[in-house]
Amino acid sequence: MRDLIIRHRGGSQDERVLGKLWDLSRKAAAAVDDSNCRSLLSAVEGYGAQLFSESGHLKWARPEMSGAHFLRLQILRELDAFHMRLLQLQLEATQDVAAALAADLGSARR
Repeated sequence: MRDLIIRHRGGSQDERVLGKLWDLSRKAAAAVDDSNCRSLLSAVEGYGAQLFSESGHLKWARPEMSGAHFLRLQILRELDAFHMRLLQLQLEATQDVAAALAADLGSARR
């Protein structure tokens, strides 16, 4: 998804790119059973809908940057948060396995 956003500037209607973004987002959401991840990906989809529309990006314009650029940054921020959440989930799963192994090892030594 990051590469898609980096390669496509947005700021105009592009149903092909938006469809690809939504497809990737939904596949990622289906692969992870976590409400925080789903929320982050939902935000990506919403920002993407604005970015790849004819005029939805205009309301996001700032004096120092276009609305399309602002939305791209927001999407990348949400994707970074999604990645961090995946790392957190992986760490928690690893810690759970390590704790179970330690408990098994402790039981075996008795």
